[in-house]
Amino acid sequence: MPDPKRDYLTPTLDRYWFAPPVALWRAIELRVLAAETFSRPLLDLGCGDGLIAQVLFAGEPPVEAGFDPWLKQVRQAPASGAYRYVQQARGEAMPYPTATFAAVFSNSVLEHIPDLAPVLGEVARVLRPGGRFLATVPSDAFRRLLAGYRQRVAGGDFAGAEAYALAVDRRLEHHRYPTPAQWAEMLDRAGMRLLHTRYYIPAEVEALWDRANVTYGIHQDGAPFYRWLASPRLRQFGYQELVRRWIVHRLSGRWRQAYRLDVPAGGVGGGLLVVGEKA
Repeated sequence: MPDPKRDYLTPTLDRYWFAPPVALWRAIELRVLAAETFSRPLLDLGCGDGLIAQVLFAGEPPVEAGFDPWLKQVRQAPASGAYRYVQQARGEAMPYPTATFAAVFSNSVLEHIPDLAPVLGEVARVLRPGGRFLATVPSDAFRRLLAGYRQRVAGGDFAGAEAYALAVDRRLEHHRYPTPAQWAEMLDRAGMRLLHTRYYIPAEVEALWDRANVTYGIHQDGAPFYRWLASPRLRQFGYQELVRRWIVHRLSGRWRQAYRLDVPAGGVGGGLLVVGEKA
């Protein structure tokens, strides 16, 4: 089983060196997920390139199945060695028999799906009775914890704050931010029940992440770091291995405290772990 005491920051930075804010967010998600139980057989909903499963389940047998709608990702995921089978498929039409899996997990995927109800229905269908659904998503507090949003609100610019959050929504292609109560309702309609939720990414960590996107992030116009150091078009010059090592060494230390920081009891954070169970 994954170990929440394992260091997920360094290996995630190593894999996502070209987008360090992504690495920080993913590393915290992995630390939170690692505290949960993953029964087998297991399905990765929206497996992407497989790097998340590769880090989370390092040293364990491959995940039984993963799927993603994007062909490029499906072609990359097998190289991670994290899966027995990888398929191209959509969440509303999973290519698996009913009651196949003991658990389904999804890392930062569901917020990108416009119509979530059919996907949750498919999750319930492929789960065995008593099987668990584990998902990490941006929380209902995500927008208001953004550094740019908070700065504008503090200055009384509420319209500017909303415009800032909307620009982030569009850039990240986020469609929704349900509350825990709304997650309970959605799971119930799909034939599952909510077991528990957990907020992660405290306000100060999300602010760090938001500011880091300006320095390191992949934006439409390109942050300076990405444009001049990390862009794939610069790979031919042969220096990016040195950049990768520098990023891992520098940020695995500088961001260590942020990586370890938990949301205070009763507080909210920018991320939400959702754990449900098939009825």
